[in-house]
Amino acid sequence: MGDFEGWTKWLVPGFLLWKPEDPGYERPAYRDWTEEEDEPKYSPKEELALLDKQILASDGFDIDYTHFRCVFNYHLAYLDSDEFAEEPTETTRDLLERLSRKALDDHNLEYGTEFEFVKVVKANFHWCCAYMFLITFEVVDPYDNLIKLFQTRVRYETDIVTEYVFCRPKPNQGVECIGVKNNDGVGNDVQNNVKKQKIPCMYGWFLTVIGFLFTDWSMSFYMPQA
Repeated sequence: MGDFEGWTKWLVPGFLLWKPEDPGYERPAYRDWTEEEDEPKYSPKEELALLDKQILASDGFDIDYTHFRCVFNYHLAYLDSDEFAEEPTETTRDLLERLSRKALDDHNLEYGTEFEFVKVVKANFHWCCAYMFLITFEVVDPYDNLIKLFQTRVRYETDIVTEYVFCRPKPNQGVECIGVKNNDGVGNDVQNNVKKQKIPCMYGWFLTVIGFLFTDWSMSFYMPQA
């Protein structure tokens, strides 16, 4: 039996892991509140709704964690930490850079482009029988030598699986990504080719329904009973 395709074809909805009052809770490092504050800005249910809204809007790439007191299944990757380092002198940034470079190389090969990798900007991750990394990184577009944003989704676990789900220019960033030098109109041909990419619909109607059902279930599971 092959791997379950849902791990890569679906966009996993958010779900609650810990609330501040739960045993074993650790305050997220990305929070923007202090222990002295009396009232949270959002309830756990409101935080979860806000998380799901951002997942849906960005395919999980753009999430503002700063208002969350609760801990969810989506996490921010700390680039300069050693959380995902594979060598003593490495950082998480080094791993994400390798994954991004390979994803971009595959993209260039498929579409005949020549985007050049610059650096990893940020990344989110969640667990799905491996780590699913959602990485945003910068490239140089040889068409106009401007820095532009790309995104790649990679399912990864050391020595077990490396699955490049997709690599694409970040949608709605306000600039076009061409990928070749502006010579003799070649850029127009490649631009048309790039526009033919099939950007996967990661949050279909089926998973949306499942997500809402799961949200209600998870909240009832974690909420103390009266």
